[in-house]
Amino acid sequence: MDLKAAVTRARRGLREERGLYLVAVSSLAVAFLCLAGVLLATQNLSTMAARWGQSGRVSVYLAGDASPDDVTKLEGLLRGLPDVARVEHVTSAQARADFLEHADVGAALGQLPPEAFPASLEVTLAPSATAQRVDAIAGRVKSFAAVTDVETYRGWFDQLDTLVSAGRVAAIVLAALVALCVLAVIGNTIRLAVARRRQEIEVMKLCGATDGFVRGPLVLEGTFQGFVAAVIAILVLMVGFLALKDPINATVAALIGVRVAFLSSWMVVAVIVGGAVIGAAGSALSVRRYLDV
Repeated sequence: MDLKAAVTRARRGLREERGLYLVAVSSLAVAFLCLAGVLLATQNLSTMAARWGQSGRVSVYLAGDASPDDVTKLEGLLRGLPDVARVEHVTSAQARADFLEHADVGAALGQLPPEAFPASLEVTLAPSATAQRVDAIAGRVKSFAAVTDVETYRGWFDQLDTLVSAGRVAAIVLAALVALCVLAVIGNTIRLAVARRRQEIEVMKLCGATDGFVRGPLVLEGTFQGFVAAVIAILVLMVGFLALKDPINATVAALIGVRVAFLSSWMVVAVIVGGAVIGAAGSALSVRRYLDV
C-alpha cells in the first residue's frame, strides 16, 4: 500500500464526511474526558496517599495551659523513642501563620487570634514504624496532662487508601467502556462512510485495486478520529484543571501539604495513543465486516 496515496485519500474522505466525523469525534471526546478525569483524580489521590504513607506523621495537640516544662519533657520523651525521626514544636502563632499562608480564607477567618489555633508537637516517624507502634505511642502520649488529643491520621489514611483502590478499579472499568464506545462509534461511522462510497469502491476494485488500497484510507480516518477525540479531551481537561488549580491548592495544601498536579506525561501519551489505536482497530473491524473486498 502506498502510504502517501492512502493519506491523500484519507484527507479527502475526512473533508467529504466532515459532518459525520465531527459528530463522532464530539461523542468520543466526552468519553475520553470522563476517562481522563478519573485518571487525574486517581493520580492525585495516589500522590496524597504515598506522601502520608512515607511521612508517618503524628500530631500531638497541647493544652492551652500546658507549662513550658511539661512541653519540654514531652518533647524529650518523644525524641528518645526509636520510632521517632523528628519532633517539631509548633506554637499557636506558628499554626495560625501556616494556616493563613496556605489557605485562601476570608477577612473574618483572617482575624482569628492565635489562641484559636492549638499548639502542637508535630512528630515525624521513622520509616520502620509499624501501625501497632504508632498506636502504642499515641496511647502513651495521651496520658500526659499537657496533651488534649493525638491525631495519627490512621483512619483518614485508610479511607484515602480505599478511595485510591476504588479509583483504580473505576479507571480500569471506565477504560474498558471507553474502548467499547470508541470501537462502536468509529465502527458505525466508518460503515456509513463505506456505504456512501460503495460505488467508488466498486469502481476501484474493477480497476484492480487491492484490499489494502481500499482499506488503508478508511483505517487512517478511524485513527484520526480517535486521536483527535483524545487530544480534545486532554485539552479540555487541562483548561478546567488550570482554572481550578489555585482554589483547590489553597485548600488542599493547607490541609495535607500536597499540591494537585496534572496528568503525568506518560498518562497523556497513553490516552492519546490509546485513542488512535482503538480508532484504527474499530475502523479495521468495521471495514472487514461490512466491506465486501
